[in-house]
Amino acid sequence: MTVIPNFILKRMYKTGSLRRLPDGVGFDIVNNLGPGQISLVQSIKLNNQVYAAEHLVLIINGESVPATTIQEDSPATFFLNQVITCVIQDTQLVAGSYDLTLELVSREAGKVSLSIKDTLAD
Repeated sequence: MTVIPNFILKRMYKTGSLRRLPDGVGFDIVNNLGPGQISLVQSIKLNNQVYAAEHLVLIINGESVPATTIQEDSPATFFLNQVITCVIQDTQLVAGSYDLTLELVSREAGKVSLSIKDTLAD
């Protein structure tokens, strides 16, 4: 399996996309590396709060996909240049700076940990 350094993974995060949504908080990732498959979404960490897959939804091609349904036998395909919105449900954040870590498993690269910093505006 390929190990992808964080400085390359950071390019997948759409800077400034951290935002409030009607059902929680979301941010966007853009696949600028190449087509692949996500076989597990483990968690999202915002500052010191960890949100497990049960609290996460991915919006893929306009369809809400609960993170718990993404598994080795039913992966989510992530096409080149595709945008996926990651939503943490039932969460509200105050404006400010946040350290964010997305942990997932891809068939092509194995365990992937994307760590970035972004700001939630008012």
